[in-house]
Amino acid sequence: MFNSGGRVIAAASPEEGFKVMKAIGKYPSLFVTVLALVGLLFLAVPQVAAQQDGPPSSGDADDTFNPPPCDFSDQFYADNGIDVTQLVGRFGDNNGTTRLTGPPATGNQKNYVADSTCSVKDPTRRNFRILATTGGNSDDNNSPFTCTFNSGKNGGPNCVNQSSLEPETFEFISILAFVNNQSAFSNSYLRNVGFINGGLQGVQQNPGEDISIGQTSLGEAPAQTLRGFAMQDIVSNFEAYAALKQTTPQGFATAPCSLAMIQQLQNPNATSVPSPCFPVNDTVVNGQIISDVATPNLRQDWRFATNRNAMDGSDNNDPVGALTGGVINAPFGYFCDDLLGMWIITYFWVTAPPNDKHCGPIYQSIGAKNGFNTDGTPIILTAFELNTELEAQGCGAEAKEDLAGGDGGAVWLICPGIPDPRAGAIAPDAFLDQVLNSNGNPQDPALTANFLSLQAFGVFANGQ
Repeated sequence: MFNSGGRVIAAASPEEGFKVMKAIGKYPSLFVTVLALVGLLFLAVPQVAAQQDGPPSSGDADDTFNPPPCDFSDQFYADNGIDVTQLVGRFGDNNGTTRLTGPPATGNQKNYVADSTCSVKDPTRRNFRILATTGGNSDDNNSPFTCTFNSGKNGGPNCVNQSSLEPETFEFISILAFVNNQSAFSNSYLRNVGFINGGLQGVQQNPGEDISIGQTSLGEAPAQTLRGFAMQDIVSNFEAYAALKQTTPQGFATAPCSLAMIQQLQNPNATSVPSPCFPVNDTVVNGQIISDVATPNLRQDWRFATNRNAMDGSDNNDPVGALTGGVINAPFGYFCDDLLGMWIITYFWVTAPPNDKHCGPIYQSIGAKNGFNTDGTPIILTAFELNTELEAQGCGAEAKEDLAGGDGGAVWLICPGIPDPRAGAIAPDAFLDQVLNSNGNPQDPALTANFLSLQAFGVFANGQ
């Protein structure tokens, strides 16, 4: 994902790369896997060196350094329609203590660090640099697994001759905060930008521009801007798929502990929650809120729906009538409309145990391509697998949590994707947040290999 090719300068010195590998060596259970990944990285070194043609000041346009991610400022949240007091688990809150440790960080890791350069490099940011780098796969039929097999209906057009280390499927995000209730979206907001009254010799005048939400005097409906869109509607076009663990102390659960979620698609006629069920609410551990979608609660890495369209009509959509004069409310563009990088969470699960007579063979077929979770269920990587192979066969379901917060867990994520993770965006002190198998090895070694390559050399593992 986001691989545009070209030559990129490395982001880390050999010493920094050594520190990365030394830090990983603290985890003995990963030793064998890491050795294999290191071998892959060294194979990529000649390609990397060949593409480093100069620093940003003297090299090509594609040699530009990408700064690592930081949290947004309070004002930028407000300008984009979010009440920061309603955010759950925002990195850096409470004087830099909220979620400093704990999931996704483990051991002595920290999820973020104070960094005074954040707001200097980007005035929309505040001075907390994010170390926790969550990995996932884009939901676009270009996974490293389906591409390897290139099975026609599952392999996308870019899968031809693609190896498992190709980067376009990988997403790297920063989970800055959770939104558990739609009350976090502002109904009314007004701020003037650029107003000047006076200036040199008192002759400069500029009324400025208003950033407005829900201003009736301007013709805006509650929660909407002059374009006629509410931020909640825009960000809810972008789906992040979360697969919670379905194993419980009481056995394998085939439904969430939410009647409303069960009724959405799994069983509209349901009148009660089955037992056992898997929880979908946040918990509190040692006084700290642990999100229901924290990595230890997931059975596979995130999937992200990236097949969205542009707001400006450049893809022949016309959401504001700029081309045809008629409004065509097509999906929006992630990096041009969803400026906070928010996603609405679509929870998905299997509705029968792994040994089910009907669903078991379907699970085995998908798992043979993608691999299995530790509970015996298959890793799901594409919409085809979820919608056609599972849900249409009565073997899977999906739902969103109550928008009003009734289910008690995350409804939206504020977790902006890194536009280009090369050339510095993955800092030497960052760490990869991904799902591990029960033996401690990463569920997706190719994701790990790409993260390590980006961190040590500033490029993907294939040298791009």
